[in-house]
Amino acid sequence: MSHADHAVSICRIEVRCRPSRPDPRADAVARKAAQAGLRPERVACAKVYFLEGPLNDEAISRIKSRLLADPVTETAVAGVQPAHPDAQIVEVHPQPGVMDPAAQSVRDAVRDLTGISVGVSTGVRYDFVGVDADDALDFTRHALANPVIHDITHGPWLPESLPRGHEHPFKLSHIPLRGLTDADLVKLARDAHLFLSLAEMKAIQAEFEALGRDPTDIELETIAQTWSEHCVHKTLKANITYRHAAHASPADDPIVWENRPGHSINPDKSVSITNLLKSSVAAATFELMADGVTWPLSVFKDNSGVVALDDHWGVCIKVETHNHPSAIEPYGGAATGAGGCIRDVMGTGLGAKPIANTDVFCFGLPDTPFDALPQGTLHPR
Repeated sequence: MSHADHAVSICRIEVRCRPSRPDPRADAVARKAAQAGLRPERVACAKVYFLEGPLNDEAISRIKSRLLADPVTETAVAGVQPAHPDAQIVEVHPQPGVMDPAAQSVRDAVRDLTGISVGVSTGVRYDFVGVDADDALDFTRHALANPVIHDITHGPWLPESLPRGHEHPFKLSHIPLRGLTDADLVKLARDAHLFLSLAEMKAIQAEFEALGRDPTDIELETIAQTWSEHCVHKTLKANITYRHAAHASPADDPIVWENRPGHSINPDKSVSITNLLKSSVAAATFELMADGVTWPLSVFKDNSGVVALDDHWGVCIKVETHNHPSAIEPYGGAATGAGGCIRDVMGTGLGAKPIANTDVFCFGLPDTPFDALPQGTLHPR
């Protein structure tokens, strides 16, 4: 198709490594496939860009050579590059409405380079040789994409236009809560993904019964978010009963539990801990401060802890304590953790200045069998 007439159309550009250069991305995919029990004869990868706008052939050539491809290591071709006769082509693209940072960068760069405003979407093309279609799709779905945020196609995606959002009229919805039985409350908490206990659901129910109305969906979800593990650390603040390992004798335990704040010994020799966080991590910190340690300036009070660097400066330190989103949408999970550290440092005192990011990001065992994963979660690899 010629673009000389500046018609508003979609130009598809594929960027891949030159045949003479190594392709680390394809090599990594081949290793993942082997770990999943597949033995592809060959794997190839290409970055895919869709540009929607009045671009002529000269502008497209400039975009390919000066923007999208490294001329030393890559080639860029408009359209769909031919595949091996036995290849299964699978493509992964962000779903409409999902943030596409690469597309935003390309959109800005195209405008700077050509002076033309275009719509941009990105994706990745995978070519598998020696793997049947079902296996290629299943492997891509489990190891190379996330169905929560990605569309996965068998064969090249050739849209007539880029997906666009549409107006969503506001509708005020009330959730029937009053009069529900305990079983109904448990079902509502599960079906609405509120992740609240029966006791919490009954407390919400009692409040709205006193108000004489049912909650709106926004009210109910706001309460669930406010009472979530993420926000209030219910597990860390819970009362814990600790029982010694079956092979251990309480007499051999080197810890004198009854001397610890918030700890008590039960008749069966188990240990009751009131508020795990307050009675362990916080208690140890306050004991050190009581013994004369002066460098903790503010702990367990503000959005982050503050320790003394010298006589004039304090350093705010924050580490996120949650990781769950990584099993469902890793990029968003990582952003939540990293962003939370920055947010809470900026929200300490009158506003501290972030200088470094500290975030703990954990994964499950990398050799976990695929069939052992909880439904809806991604493999640790």
